[in-house]
Amino acid sequence: MLQIKDVSYIADDRTIIDDLSFTVNKGETIAVVGPSGSGKSTLFRLMSNLISPTKGSITLNGTPFEQINPEQLRMEVSYLLQQSDLFEPTIGLNLSFPARVRNEKFDKKHAKQLLKRVGMGHYNLDASVSHLSGGERQRITIARQLMYIPQILLLDEATSALDAKNRETIEKMIFDLANEGVTIMWITHNDDQSMRNFSKRIKIVNGKIESEENLS
Repeated sequence: MLQIKDVSYIADDRTIIDDLSFTVNKGETIAVVGPSGSGKSTLFRLMSNLISPTKGSITLNGTPFEQINPEQLRMEVSYLLQQSDLFEPTIGLNLSFPARVRNEKFDKKHAKQLLKRVGMGHYNLDASVSHLSGGERQRITIARQLMYIPQILLLDEATSALDAKNRETIEKMIFDLANEGVTIMWITHNDDQSMRNFSKRIKIVNGKIESEENLS
């Protein structure tokens, strides 16, 4: 499905990703672990086409990234950053953003269902985001990301601001998508989380894959 072949990324004379090669298959759930600064987030930026490899190639379903329209590619490979911002004043405007990018009608019913699933069903779509807590803001960004379902969902510490109950709710929601064929790759520093639900765990150290283990 997604193939990374001989990929390196160098910035300021520093090799951040060092000759990585691996394949991600449809419906796989992969925990990505490793120390801070090891290149995990840079790898996700490469996989979501936010930056381009210095060397090597990345293909989606056999087609090189450079041959896919960037906007279309980002719809197929969706990246939820650790510090995703709410850039609109209300919950509804944030959740309608993906539809506006696609020039499609905003599905308010679906938005309300997603709000309920992330534990925020008590909020209206016209509610201001200015007084939301960090955990609530994180849940809104997750709901926004899931207004449309991608082929591959990349998550970078996506539940770091959540308490245990809400973290469990979001994890279930994400892994339900895997049962529908969505590929999940999730950067986590939580050892317990990295062993739950995932079919594989990849450890990256100094831009290289140190280990790869099957968990299922």
